[in-house]
Amino acid sequence: MSLFMRIIFFGLSGIIAGILSWPFTELVIHYQETFGTLLVFNIVLGISVGLFMGGCFGASEGLISVSKEKIKNGIVMGMATGVIGGLAGFVAGQAALLYIGTTFFNSNLSFQRIGIPVSRAIGWATFGICIGVAHGIRSRSFGKVRNGIIGGFTGGISGGLAVEFIKIYSPGNIFARLVGLVLIGFLIGIFYGLVENRLARSTLSLLNGRFKGKEFPLTVRMTSIGRSGKTEIGINGYTNVADVHAEIKKVKNDFVLTDAGSKTGTFVNDDKTAGTKLRNGDIIRVGDAQFLYKKK
Repeated sequence: MSLFMRIIFFGLSGIIAGILSWPFTELVIHYQETFGTLLVFNIVLGISVGLFMGGCFGASEGLISVSKEKIKNGIVMGMATGVIGGLAGFVAGQAALLYIGTTFFNSNLSFQRIGIPVSRAIGWATFGICIGVAHGIRSRSFGKVRNGIIGGFTGGISGGLAVEFIKIYSPGNIFARLVGLVLIGFLIGIFYGLVENRLARSTLSLLNGRFKGKEFPLTVRMTSIGRSGKTEIGINGYTNVADVHAEIKKVKNDFVLTDAGSKTGTFVNDDKTAGTKLRNGDIIRVGDAQFLYKKK
């Protein structure tokens, strides 16, 4: 999967997340009166959206890597951060509503049409940040956490504004919330992918085999390569590849490749190496898998 297709895939994951969230959101809204207070209702609503949004986004990295272990761990981590995001988004939205309402607006009409949508969009932005950082927390990667914060905030606030204005100008549309949730999920996914692509300084591209053409952005400080589902770059299906075959470590602005004690060795430009600094255009061979190293 190319970097462009990664962006599209994250966007599609967001669309699916929005679609899955919608019926449960409608169910919670239908039984709103049973929750007793508006506070409890909003908390349950935030958790419902967070569970599905977080679970879908959490699974996306594992689906791209074709790793059952990453899918399972990603769903659990994504749902956890989704619940936190739902709660944090509600708190942030309410705080913004109180501050904006008392500071900037004297007219009730302008508050309804501008103040409330902006306040709730801030809540959606907070929600987007929590959803976006799930991959980084799972992989313990500052780079992915950074990508999630930027992408999640941008997608959340832009999608949130769109959702709130759709509700204002199309109040009778029963599918308005569906469109809104899909839009929020799509934009969070797209912006996460765009930020990841923009900030990735180097990539590996597979040149042969079943995953030929697949690109891997080097966004973590230590990238492991092997057939194990726990590795950052999983290449199960290639021969002569150890569970953890090689590692790429970021050292300042460079990336250093080291063999992880494999039996068959690691090669750069057909030369066997125990460790070497990578240069743009290097061909890396791990088992029978060959990668092209590209530095932006």
